[in-house]
Amino acid sequence: MPYNLLRKPGELPKLVGHRGACAVAPENTLASFKRAYQDGADVVEMDVRLTSDGQVVVIHDAMLERTTNGTGPVSQMTLAELKRLDAGAWFDAGYAGEPIPLLDEVLDWAKGKIGLMIELKYDPYGSFSPDLVPPVLDLLKKRDTVDQVVFISFQPKGLQQVKGLLPGIQLGLMPPRDKVLTAGVWLVKRFPVLQRYAWMQRVLLRPLAMTMSAGCDMVGPNIAMVTQILVDAAHDAEMPVSSGGFVWDYPEAIAMGLDTLGSNNPKIVRELYLKRD
Repeated sequence: MPYNLLRKPGELPKLVGHRGACAVAPENTLASFKRAYQDGADVVEMDVRLTSDGQVVVIHDAMLERTTNGTGPVSQMTLAELKRLDAGAWFDAGYAGEPIPLLDEVLDWAKGKIGLMIELKYDPYGSFSPDLVPPVLDLLKKRDTVDQVVFISFQPKGLQQVKGLLPGIQLGLMPPRDKVLTAGVWLVKRFPVLQRYAWMQRVLLRPLAMTMSAGCDMVGPNIAMVTQILVDAAHDAEMPVSSGGFVWDYPEAIAMGLDTLGSNNPKIVRELYLKRD
């Protein structure tokens, strides 16, 4: 059965470890994913890219400089070259030697253990390549983890490609922020009466409209774009709303009924807001 993040009545929101537990371990590494699992995450979010020799690796940035001791674009490096890099020492000396993981290695660890939220990354930002999705799906089938995965992206074409090749997997579009929507949210939080007007409702529901237009079935807006009217409309369409934010955002997000909460530090969110019975 496909993995579905829509909350059932009485359930807590699913806690998503953003790039693992990237506040306390180097992002997008096995160490970070293991820490998120240990700290109570239900799902780990990760970013995938292709190497120059067609291997799927887990790393956020297009360039290596921020999170490794390498330089240059990920897409121009072979897997062997990337595996020689250190993806942990930049964060803390205790993580020195932590490698950039293959998606295959993450799937092998995660099988039967935790949900996976995979973000499709393309270079340059906003572009699309048909080469990324097929090997990702092949790995999910190989590791028998299809039923643990949802996909997210800012790029609808990648999600549509997933849908065409492997129907049934939940797909979350992350709509871009825009000035009109940002202004609309600001206004209704100060003047709630404005939500009664159809023109304002159309503004607030733009993330849902974009998600539906792209053929996706999960809304993934920035937390600043989330309103009660958006959550209610998405749930009426049986679509989950997935977002993240800062610690002070979570009480309101939980009250609005979000289906997932993303955090860089799952332990804090679990202990403060999502304690299990």
